[in-house]
Amino acid sequence: MDRRTFLFVIVTSVTLISVNLFFQWFNQGDMEKRIAQQRAILTEQKQQLESEIAQKTASPKDLPLVELFTDNEAKDLIGLGVKVNGSVVTLSWAPQLPKEVYVRAHETKEQLEKVTIAYDPQSLGYIAAYLTSGTTQIPVGQIPSFGEYPVQLLNPSTDRVVFGEIFDGSLNIPQEKLDKLNKQLNGKSPSPQPLGNVLVLYKTDKGYLPAGSYDQKNKSFIQIENIIGLANLILAPSEKREVKTGARLSEQFYVLENEYQQLVFSNYGGALAEINLPFRTKENKNSVVREIGFDRDMVEHHPYNAMFPAHAYFTPGQGSFEEHAKGQLGGYYPLIRRDLIETGNRKSVKIAPAYYAFNIVSKYPEVAQLVYEVKSFEKDKIVFVASQPHRRITKSYSIAQQKEGAPYIIDLTITIEGDGKGLWLSTGVPEVELISGQPAPTLMYRIVRAKNKSEIKEVKLPKEILTNTQDYPDWIATANGFFSVLLDSTSKTDPGYRFQFVAGDEVPSRLVEIDQEYERFKAQNMPGYLAMLPLKVNQGALNYRIYAGPNSERILKQVDKKFTDKVTGYSPDYNQLQVYHGWFPFISEPFTAFLSIILKTCYQFTGSWVFSIFLLTLLLRIMLYPLNAWSMRSMIRMQEIAPKIEALKEKYKNDPRKVQMETMNLWRDTGANPLSGCFPMIIQVPFLMGMFGLLKTTFSLRGAVFVPGWIDDLSAPDVLFSWEKPIWFIGTEFHLLPIILGVVMFCQARFMASGPKDPSKMTDQQRQGRVMANMSAVFFTFIFYNFPSGLNIYWLFSMLLGMLQQWWMAKQMKAKKASDEIEVKVTPVAKKRKK
Repeated sequence: MDRRTFLFVIVTSVTLISVNLFFQWFNQGDMEKRIAQQRAILTEQKQQLESEIAQKTASPKDLPLVELFTDNEAKDLIGLGVKVNGSVVTLSWAPQLPKEVYVRAHETKEQLEKVTIAYDPQSLGYIAAYLTSGTTQIPVGQIPSFGEYPVQLLNPSTDRVVFGEIFDGSLNIPQEKLDKLNKQLNGKSPSPQPLGNVLVLYKTDKGYLPAGSYDQKNKSFIQIENIIGLANLILAPSEKREVKTGARLSEQFYVLENEYQQLVFSNYGGALAEINLPFRTKENKNSVVREIGFDRDMVEHHPYNAMFPAHAYFTPGQGSFEEHAKGQLGGYYPLIRRDLIETGNRKSVKIAPAYYAFNIVSKYPEVAQLVYEVKSFEKDKIVFVASQPHRRITKSYSIAQQKEGAPYIIDLTITIEGDGKGLWLSTGVPEVELISGQPAPTLMYRIVRAKNKSEIKEVKLPKEILTNTQDYPDWIATANGFFSVLLDSTSKTDPGYRFQFVAGDEVPSRLVEIDQEYERFKAQNMPGYLAMLPLKVNQGALNYRIYAGPNSERILKQVDKKFTDKVTGYSPDYNQLQVYHGWFPFISEPFTAFLSIILKTCYQFTGSWVFSIFLLTLLLRIMLYPLNAWSMRSMIRMQEIAPKIEALKEKYKNDPRKVQMETMNLWRDTGANPLSGCFPMIIQVPFLMGMFGLLKTTFSLRGAVFVPGWIDDLSAPDVLFSWEKPIWFIGTEFHLLPIILGVVMFCQARFMASGPKDPSKMTDQQRQGRVMANMSAVFFTFIFYNFPSGLNIYWLFSMLLGMLQQWWMAKQMKAKKASDEIEVKVTPVAKKRKK
């Protein structure tokens, strides 16, 4: 390297290093400015949060605190509790609490008062309750499931009080956020005293009341009203109080109810947040909806999601509305998906008004969130009104026609004054019904073609939004298998319809609550679907007829009859909501319809669905007797000639072609058919498919009980017993019928088999037949394990009748064979005598 090159390299390197150092220095200064700005922002946030916490944290003197002692001399202090109206609530400090303790006001020298145990959780850190003599109930603070509410957190082992916030059922502690800010500012946060398990106190017009407990370690908030052991002790707020007409501070709910429906309207959207269908009981024989296993499970294990309505609500009153603090536990089926209320560290889910039933929606979200005012609220009718600068909407709902032979019918009239462009009326999202373990959502519409010929169109489930702007549907509907929400415009409307996919996380099914810790039912696997009709622009009053109920053939035919035009003969054809869901509908649907006629005819005579299934199976066996008989004769002959075929194989073992020819000659001479064993199964397949479709279609079988405690629902698998932790494929329930089915199939194979019982003496064909029979028994047990109990019963009856027919056929053939042999022996003797 020469001198010039060396100098160039040195100068270039120094220049580059200098430039790099300059920019580092410059960026460092800029970075320090940004850090200083960020620190100033964090400091301001910290100061604001400290000020907020200081202002909102209650002083222990403001709380109804009492000290608890084990003795009446105030020597042995246990901790603190909250005393309201003779009841003392605290957290358990031992696995087993003393039956009596003594209390007095905190930091006083008042005389001690004896209290007696009312509820012992038998575990550390959970809510416990004591009562004074003569006290029977505990006043509690009920925190609404949705919204933001301030609370005070009390650690009973100290007098430490911490401010908290309940947001949509979850507890947030601002102090924890403050600790994080201190860590960001100082590199580390001070080590605050652990909060531990605390009592949650909620301020009401009666002062601070116990509302629940919070475990900081597990981030678990448990509301006091959800503690089963305290259910009979809790004193809820006044069940009824008068509220001025039209008063609204937040979302409010209004209920119209009769023996068919409990309709829960929201002032958000003037729409239905809940459609609850009462169960059939001794008191309510008009309802056709039966309770099933999921309903019982929700009441027993998830009562906070089995309240109907789910929130406080209003009913009509004399000149004013009457408010009810909570609904009834159980007794209803939720037709549409509603708010999911969680406990512990799980967050509740608030259904957006856009997914309420019969809300008016558009591309502008604020339309669905309009707050309506109740203008009229009567026993069978409610009227909502909402105003915007460019439009006024009036919605009038009536259930009066349900008393006139039209059950589950809602009449809706919508009047739009002003701009009505781009508005759609939605159906809401139906709850999930499991058919053979899987959801069965269905979207459909009815359209009238030329010459008044109607056609029902089933729509493929969309992945996002499916919009049609050309056809004029008579009605649209969204169904879940056994229930439907149908929207029928009885006024002239604009062309088109819309079906929309809704993610399961946005509108979760109630089923996600069941075995939630094991994720038995995942929200994302159970999406929902909306159906919508466009609102006609400048139409004036728009009238709609709504059917929201079960796909019961009797009910739907009754409604069709009610609204059939006697002059023109026009029928709305709501009965077409019964959709066949079997495999390969183009094959199974005719069989399903045929079996449905037979089954329902049998039920009219028997009054028992199981006996009707037996008669149906017997009738099918009689109808198919000739084909089955031919197949069985051929199969028995195949079993009889099996040794001869083996002999042919041995005789011509070096000539496969000769073996094939002689075997075919033997089949022809004896009338045997190698495929005969498959025919009984092949013949049964279309009827099996039809029966499967029938069980998914016939609403009357849903909840039909055969053996209480075992077969409680013919449209669902039987349940002999259950457990908590799911097992792969089996789940959490043991189904006995498929096991019985497999055993009977195994016995049937043994019964129908001929030849030696010792496997070593069997031919290759007989061994293969035995292996295939065993595999079939196992295979069908797995296939039928999660199938409806009614289908298992049908197949079980079919196999038992098949075995009976097989036994009869074998007996007849043996008798005929013996008769032929006698005739062969007698004939030569008769000829000799003639000679």
